[in-house]
Amino acid sequence: MPKKQRSRWLFYLKILVSLSLLAYIFLRRVRLPDMLQELRTVDMAWIVASFSLHALGVWISAVRWRILILAQGDRVPLGYLVKSYLVGTFFNNFLPTRFGGDIVRIWDGSRYSRSILRSSAVVLVERLTGVVVLLFFALAASIMRLEMASGFPVIWLSAGLALIGLSLVLSILTPLWAKLMERLPSAGFWGQLKQKGLDFREALLVYRTLPRSLLKALFWALLLQVNVIVHYWMAGKAFHLQIPLLDYFIFIPVILLVLTVPITIGGLGVREGLYMQIMAYYAIPAAAAVGFSLIADTAFTLAIGLIGALIYVTRKVPPISQSSRHI
Repeated sequence: MPKKQRSRWLFYLKILVSLSLLAYIFLRRVRLPDMLQELRTVDMAWIVASFSLHALGVWISAVRWRILILAQGDRVPLGYLVKSYLVGTFFNNFLPTRFGGDIVRIWDGSRYSRSILRSSAVVLVERLTGVVVLLFFALAASIMRLEMASGFPVIWLSAGLALIGLSLVLSILTPLWAKLMERLPSAGFWGQLKQKGLDFREALLVYRTLPRSLLKALFWALLLQVNVIVHYWMAGKAFHLQIPLLDYFIFIPVILLVLTVPITIGGLGVREGLYMQIMAYYAIPAAAAVGFSLIADTAFTLAIGLIGALIYVTRKVPPISQSSRHI
């Protein structure tokens, strides 16, 4: 089956999985009138504040991206990167793959850099800084809440994912990673995995000689992840959820990491199920958990994505340089 056709069928399958999970939730777990009643009690002041932080996160992400681009010797206007991020959000929501937005940003970045490979490395490292900070948050918050672990297993899950993720990142930086990748076959699926693993490591090692820029990027990644967690906490305030701020640092990273597995469209269905399971520990009704998910995640992301769509159809991008056509 051609790759394009296979991607299309995978996209249809994701839609089917999302719709099936949502159907189960609304037919077996949550009554629609109950959720609508929860939405009627939402405090709009907190919603506006939460959405403002969601939008601020786009700007912070663009600043982090620009720091890594400047470290490579290229200069890109911050406004251009903000617009690219918004466009990328749109493609993440509506393309068959979760990486559509990154592909857009790589292409946009290559219009100012000397190669698409160079732009890919920047986006890769930029993504990784956010993941590393998120993992540290999950580990630190879980350790601070260990007394709750017996009744709240998510704490063990959060700590476990954090330790595995951080260990994996550190292993990539060692020569052992390159040796393991070299042992893989050079053809077919394993050949592609081998090349991606080696490229991933090379992209990271480039910044070994640029520690100041990497530290700056990590600082902005720290601000971004704090911004993300506070965004969810404010959304929780809008729904009158009695959840301490510290606990959001435990379960939000878990949810975000689980959602990187692209089995549904935009995480629909999986995310709502996770919120229901986690918030049940706080005696929060399933209707409130699902309503929280649909507003704090789906509605806000769609709003940002629609802004990105408008920018995409109206923007004028600079012509790509001849040198950036070379991979």
